[in-house]
Amino acid sequence: RTDKPAFSFQGHPEASPGPHDAAPLFDHFIELIEQYRQSAK
Repeated sequence: RTDKPAFSFQGHPEASPGPHDAAPLFDHFIELIEQYRQSAK
């Protein structure tokens, strides 16, 4: 745990490759960044 904003992923997307396999992770990451930026104002 950390008191700093952090995001991580451990996996092997190459085991079942596809162009959109990790897209939900990036979407969630961007949402977290936007929320953090709004709360820091």
